[in-house]
Amino acid sequence: MSDYLVRFIPENIDAILSREEISLVEELDWDGSIPKILFNERILFADAGQNFETVLCPICKTNLTEWWGSAMCDAYSEDYGFTKLEITTPCCKKTTSLHSLDYNFPQGFYKTMIEVVPKTDGKAKLESIVDKLSDMTNVNWRIVHVHY
Repeated sequence: MSDYLVRFIPENIDAILSREEISLVEELDWDGSIPKILFNERILFADAGQNFETVLCPICKTNLTEWWGSAMCDAYSEDYGFTKLEITTPCCKKTTSLHSLDYNFPQGFYKTMIEVVPKTDGKAKLESIVDKLSDMTNVNWRIVHVHY
């Protein structure tokens, strides 16, 4: 298995693909790769593996990386997964969500995820897939580049 993969997660965390949408996703040109479509009843976190660098406040851009770990623990329940994503930022005291934080590299939360090991590293191809996913599902999607 490759040490690089790409995850596509919907910006709407609760989005679940219909059977028709799954068929359309499978028919996309994945450049010879086979997409793996994952569903979960609980909200999970799509991390970027070794690409994880920093977490910034989306409002004032304060570095929240040290605070983020405890916020993740507070949001997680062994029985239910991530349940409390709404947060008040410790820096500017604004309400946002863990999903909306500025992750460098992008990461986020999901119930539906599409995962693929790309045959090429074409950023334009990935952006094209995100656009097509958004058009097909009426949901915006986020690309998570993962290195292990």
